[in-house]
Amino acid sequence: MKFLSWFMIIIMSIAGIGAGLYFLPVTRDLVINTVKDIPVLSNYIKPAEKKVDQTISLEENIKELKKQIETLNTKLRETGNELELARLQIKRKEEAIVNLERELTLIKSGTEQKSKNIKKLASILENMDTKSASRLINNMDEQRAVDVLAQLDKEIAGKILGYLEPSKAVSLFNKLGWGG
Repeated sequence: MKFLSWFMIIIMSIAGIGAGLYFLPVTRDLVINTVKDIPVLSNYIKPAEKKVDQTISLEENIKELKKQIETLNTKLRETGNELELARLQIKRKEEAIVNLERELTLIKSGTEQKSKNIKKLASILENMDTKSASRLINNMDEQRAVDVLAQLDKEIAGKILGYLEPSKAVSLFNKLGWGG
């Protein structure tokens, strides 16, 4: 019996030391690996899970996710830059449209004024004698002469053309579209 008492004391001491070492993080794996083969204790102590592998895997996942975030942030910056560039282009095109509309308005008003002036000039020529009117037409640039003659009655325009030198009369006649 003495032997059994000593044996129990030794076993209890070993168990106490093992339990103490088990709760220290540094020696936990050592205790588990040592005691796992003892039949009675192996039922109560399970081998430690591979937390190191999980930690490494999680760290790799974190690194990968950080890379993805950085890639997405880069794409976001690029898209933002493209968007800003597109906004600037739109603004420039809108300004160009405004400028073209102003220019068109000026051209229209200029064209309207020119048309009024040509009608006034045609009216004046209609009231003049044909010879005097032909001298004025002869001294005008061809386009203006064509514009004025187009506003006149064809009979009056024909009489005026009759007093012009033949080459100029033919040229004006053709530009008026009366040459066939």
